[in-house]
Amino acid sequence: MKKAKVLGLLLCGCLVFSSFTSTYAATSDEIANSAQKYIGHSLQNYTAGDFIHYTLKGAGISSSTSLATLYKQGTPVSSSNAKRGDIAFFGSSSSNLFASGVHLGNNQIAVAYKPYGSVKVLSTTDTVVKNNLLGNRSFATTTESTPPSPTTSPTTPPAIDHKEALIQAGLKYLGTPYEYGSSRANTDTFDCSDFVRQVYLDGVGLDLGKGGSSSQYNYLINTGAQIKTDWRQLEKGDIMIFMPYRGTAESNYTTNRTAIGHSGIYMGDGKVLHTYSKDSGGVRVDSIANRHWEYRFIAGGSPLTK
Repeated sequence: MKKAKVLGLLLCGCLVFSSFTSTYAATSDEIANSAQKYIGHSLQNYTAGDFIHYTLKGAGISSSTSLATLYKQGTPVSSSNAKRGDIAFFGSSSSNLFASGVHLGNNQIAVAYKPYGSVKVLSTTDTVVKNNLLGNRSFATTTESTPPSPTTSPTTPPAIDHKEALIQAGLKYLGTPYEYGSSRANTDTFDCSDFVRQVYLDGVGLDLGKGGSSSQYNYLINTGAQIKTDWRQLEKGDIMIFMPYRGTAESNYTTNRTAIGHSGIYMGDGKVLHTYSKDSGGVRVDSIANRHWEYRFIAGGSPLTK
């Protein structure tokens, strides 16, 4: 990373707070989950401090938008002890901070740095990350969710959030290279349907089969899944089925809408988690609305929801 104006998020307002106050005890998971909502957001008109401000705000914490101020707050954490939800600061000194990040776990970190064009997920072992990391701070008041009540039966298993499990399973592969016709025997590379299959296999232990996007659409139908033709009705973890790419104009997708050429995972917040070409950088997150992803969408749903 080089010194630069940093980061922008498609957010509103930029109120600057002179002090740090927490409105309630935020967990590390709440902070990390808040940061994940901004993965893929365009980096325009705002600062790296805004990314942290709104990430913390989403977890119920009021904070400054100044990186220099934020760096002086929270609890210092060494790189070896950094955990999911901790905030990372990049720069040459506390007075020269030019990027920020949020640890997501599994050696992944969401980084806000304007030259990247959007909020990106990098590996914490990446040379760029290690060479420019100035320090980490924890703003979490608690690190775990409230433990179960003593009256809870020890034989009753906790409820599993399948939707979140699917998203987390997909996010750990961010940046994995694309390969058309990739092998289903490993996770070194993915094509679109291979990635969707692996997400369901890792997230909920369900094998969708080794077929392509058309096969996955048929799987949804044959398992009695609730099929949704409006992507805005989708829920986290739903499989998305798309037409083949025909350009960026909406008019290109008004005919022959039964042709299937792509699949992905709905991430929530109007985003799709998927992979589609070598040039795009492998597994990534894209916004759907008013883009060819919206025009190409055919149907979606989850085999877990009947």
